[in-house]
Amino acid sequence: MRNLLQKLAEFMRGRYGNDKLNTFIWIVAGVLYLINLFVRSPFMVVIILVLAVLAILRSLSTNITKRLYENNRFISIYTAVVDFFKRQYLKIRDFKTHRYVRCPYCKAQLRLKKRTGVQHIHCPRCNNDFKKNILF
Repeated sequence: MRNLLQKLAEFMRGRYGNDKLNTFIWIVAGVLYLINLFVRSPFMVVIILVLAVLAILRSLSTNITKRLYENNRFISIYTAVVDFFKRQYLKIRDFKTHRYVRCPYCKAQLRLKKRTGVQHIHCPRCNNDFKKNILF
């Protein structure tokens, strides 16, 4: 067993390996496989195989800089999507006590206590003052 692991480590030396994008590709392929258990579509089988081959080829690639660039792009998109949904969750959670408004100058999202009427707001990010009418 030890000899096999040494040979595998020697084979993977100089190759890219696994990253967050590969993990995401495998998860998508697994979810599609589970869906395909009920749908039974040959087209979906082809998509699953293409995703699996893509993940394997990415992990065995020797072009490390290109794989790092792809992974960094994926992480930036992934964090933007996750942050959007976190903000939506916070808006729903704080609906009874707070309101969220955007600064018209720097577009920062500001959390204000729930008070109706015109509020004078100071943005901590850009240090600008503005007025916002909160209706409810």
